[in-house]
Amino acid sequence: MAAMTFRILPGSILNIATYPFVPPTTLSGFLRRLGMLNVGLDIPETSINKDNPPVYALPPLYIALGAYPQSNSLRTVHKTYRKGMREFNHYSFSKLYVEKDKANFQLHTWEYFITEELIGYVVSESLEGLAQFKNLEGYGCKLGKEGFAVLEEVSEPINLTLDTVTAFPSTLVPMEAILQSNQFVGGCDIYNLYRYNWKINSNNCSTSIREGFLDNEPTQVGGFIPFVTGYYPKEGNLAPTLDYYTNEEIYIPVSLVSLLKGEVNV
Repeated sequence: MAAMTFRILPGSILNIATYPFVPPTTLSGFLRRLGMLNVGLDIPETSINKDNPPVYALPPLYIALGAYPQSNSLRTVHKTYRKGMREFNHYSFSKLYVEKDKANFQLHTWEYFITEELIGYVVSESLEGLAQFKNLEGYGCKLGKEGFAVLEEVSEPINLTLDTVTAFPSTLVPMEAILQSNQFVGGCDIYNLYRYNWKINSNNCSTSIREGFLDNEPTQVGGFIPFVTGYYPKEGNLAPTLDYYTNEEIYIPVSLVSLLKGEVNV
């Protein structure tokens, strides 16, 4: 069980909302840090955007699709209030007269995503590369704006085939793919997300299983590109008909893989 915050951006400064899943970019950064820990490297600290920090994520050889709670597992979003003194020794809070420059109050409402277990998906055309993730079992680090996670188990690589079927997606679906299929949007929640703007062509990236994954070199990312996505949190009556990579148990929208690789036509 964990309480985590994956902040929805852009958003309010005073009301911090969370996604009810791990976004693809967040999972990518998390797995990259576990890879660095696995080979004995120090993981990079996070920094605010105005400092123009380097990005550490999985290289385009591995496309992280996000992590999601199982359909039968507990999942909820809890809102709490962070109002009042910021520190235990903050005495200004109890004064009759508060000097403006010395008042350091928290004024936020804050959401936490609580779930028992998350299942993450990474796709790649390299079986050898995917096998490397097995070495990350048992490692953990910070996940999201607030939260900590441990990678408990990595499955053997699963072979998926292309098929057009009606099924509930195991991941997010780019909204453009749903609209182009002329299907009713009802049944899914809609979120704004961001993907990496790769500085290199994902189809021409290095095929080395270590480069950009098990080293401490920053990822070649030139910022982030927004996109709109649909999320089916629980199975209902309106499964979309889409092109999937599937083994008849897992359903990965082809449009999501293409989009995260940098192919904008979904």
